[in-house]
Amino acid sequence: MSEATTGWIVGWAIGLAAVALVVLLLMLLIRGASRAANKAEAIVAAFNEARENTAGLWNVDTTNRTIVDVTSAARATREHLESTAGQS
Repeated sequence: MSEATTGWIVGWAIGLAAVALVVLLLMLLIRGASRAANKAEAIVAAFNEARENTAGLWNVDTTNRTIVDVTSAARATREHLESTAGQS
């Protein structure tokens, strides 16, 4: 074999090795991105489930205000009844 042929073979071997390395790195990159996307979807699903499970907590403030209104009205009624009972 001549030196020129040997040079071409070495060149092709280095080129093929570089292409194989790039392909391997791209495959690893795509695999990592796919895993990250799957984890992100799982996180979003968990957040949605948590939001659904805690939806009733937003009504606690309204319930507390209603309880305060009812107890205030009951107290006012009792005071009024006590004042009218003492007059008769």
